[in-house]
Amino acid sequence: MARNPKWTRDELILALDLYFRVPRGSVNASHEKIIELSEVLNRLRSAAPEDPMKYRNPNGVGMKLHNFSRLDEAVGGVGLSHGGRFEEEIWKEFAGNRAKLTEEAAAVRRRVAASRD
Repeated sequence: MARNPKWTRDELILALDLYFRVPRGSVNASHEKIIELSEVLNRLRSAAPEDPMKYRNPNGVGMKLHNFSRLDEAVGGVGLSHGGRFEEEIWKEFAGNRAKLTEEAAAVRRRVAASRD
């Protein structure tokens, strides 16, 4: 079975933005914001995956948010221990500048919305 592609910069920016907006205890696949981000991520890809039920699904989005927890000193680095180098780069770039993160995430969302038109 083919693996999903690695997360892109835009996808990670959207995920980190959500990480800071969703209370830590409510990160799960049934949270409406996680479901919404899953749908946005599926629209972000120009080439639709063969099985959209598996690609960036709410479970995967929730796991990605938990990957960011391991980098977050505010929660003591508690989170999923397996994460990528690119997550760390995005964390270092944006965790200390939430205004820039919010701006970048809004720009990605605008591009996604424009591509639907």
